[in-house]
Amino acid sequence: MSAAEEAILGGGDSHPSSAGGNSVVCFGQYQYTAEEYQAIQRALRQRLGPEYISSRMAGGGQKVCYIEGHRVINLANEMFGYNGWAHSITQQNVVFFFFK
Repeated sequence: MSAAEEAILGGGDSHPSSAGGNSVVCFGQYQYTAEEYQAIQRALRQRLGPEYISSRMAGGGQKVCYIEGHRVINLANEMFGYNGWAHSITQQNVVFFFFK
């Protein structure tokens, strides 16, 4: 496990897995042990720190917060490995809010 993975996944924190520790979870062509899967699940439940959040002014003088795309990609690569993850847009909505 790389230093980045240890930092994100919690490094040396071991949990017993089913099937005597030989259980494997697959995503695409990548295989994760049950321990790696649990570490990834714990990491995904963590909140991002303020250093990951950017903001900008939007219409009407509103401040909006967001995560820059390159930060999301870097986090996914560190957690799952390069080409070890995928994304898709399943729905797109345009919502307008009118403030008085």
